[in-house]
Amino acid sequence: MKINFHIDPNLEAEHIDLWLHKMTPEVNRLIQQIGADSQVLWCHSDAQIIPVNYQDVFCLEAANRGITVYTADQQLFYHDRLSRLKEELPNDFITASRSAIFNYRHIDHLELLDNGLIDVVLTNQRRVQISRRNIQTLKRRLGI
Repeated sequence: MKINFHIDPNLEAEHIDLWLHKMTPEVNRLIQQIGADSQVLWCHSDAQIIPVNYQDVFCLEAANRGITVYTADQQLFYHDRLSRLKEELPNDFITASRSAIFNYRHIDHLELLDNGLIDVVLTNQRRVQISRRNIQTLKRRLGI
């Protein structure tokens, strides 16, 4: 098998093209390994670095010099800007505000507040308030 790498610092998004005679178990395993890496956040907790699957992330909130990552039972830290990470997230994530993004697959219910705002209550009981400018996007994404 011939393998070519082209390094281009001006490339907007990285991608892989495969030209195959047929799909083999080895190629399938390679594809799964490549895809698995992009579905994980390497988060910090005390003196440990822990991989967290995107599907296990309930909410991401901008924190002091990084992002607080909330899962079902953990609160971890990720070193990056929320605006930069937002571009890499799968479509399961919805922007609540400039400082919060949540995974809509973990919504327990929506709570309509007296002031016209909406709180999203996640299945881990974490509350995320939707900013006024993102209410229409939330409704469209949820089909309501």
